[in-house]
Amino acid sequence: MDEHIQADELKSWDSEAQALDDNVRHLVAISAMASANRTSSIASVARRRLDQLAQTSEKAFFIQQTREAILKMSCLMGTPKSINALTSLMSLVGSDSDLVQELAKAPALRSQENYNYSQMRARGQDLFDGIYGRHAVTVEGKLRGLYPDLAEVVMVDCYGRLLGETSYLDGRDTELCAIGSLVPQDVPSQLKSHCLGAARMGATEDMVQAALRLAKLICTKRP
Repeated sequence: MDEHIQADELKSWDSEAQALDDNVRHLVAISAMASANRTSSIASVARRRLDQLAQTSEKAFFIQQTREAILKMSCLMGTPKSINALTSLMSLVGSDSDLVQELAKAPALRSQENYNYSQMRARGQDLFDGIYGRHAVTVEGKLRGLYPDLAEVVMVDCYGRLLGETSYLDGRDTELCAIGSLVPQDVPSQLKSHCLGAARMGATEDMVQAALRLAKLICTKRP
């Protein structure tokens, strides 16, 4: 196991985030670690969860969930951190030929063939409205006032093409990962918005607080 991840640290994650199911707890932790630039430890965290799963199909599903979480969070923490996080994650997959074969069966989720601008924009708008609720129009207006292209990129590319894809992560779990990703960045306004957004997408207060506690624990442990 990575020297930066001790057994007592992992136990504290489980204790502080009992409201999250096992997969989501690891996804939130990995999202926070990627954002905090603790990417060298991500493989060992993912390995811990893989060791708890018996079936190759379950393992492949978790890896797909993790890849989706990291990719989705690129719009919050930046592409370089996502690349580094994915590099760490996939370093543990290559030694498992059955898992590699199972992952190879998964179709691309964002290929040219399944991309339509109007559909992506509509999907993004639906998710944006769901997360921001009655404040959605105001928030979108502020983005458009800053730079119209920013509002369009956020709506189409971030919320439509990235965050709005739900084959492996639904809106609730995506928002819980967003909490994990935002805590290390010291952006209280955005963090508050996505805590509220997680609730609007179906997360309980216990889930939101668990994600916050878990991310804060990770932030207090520096490599």
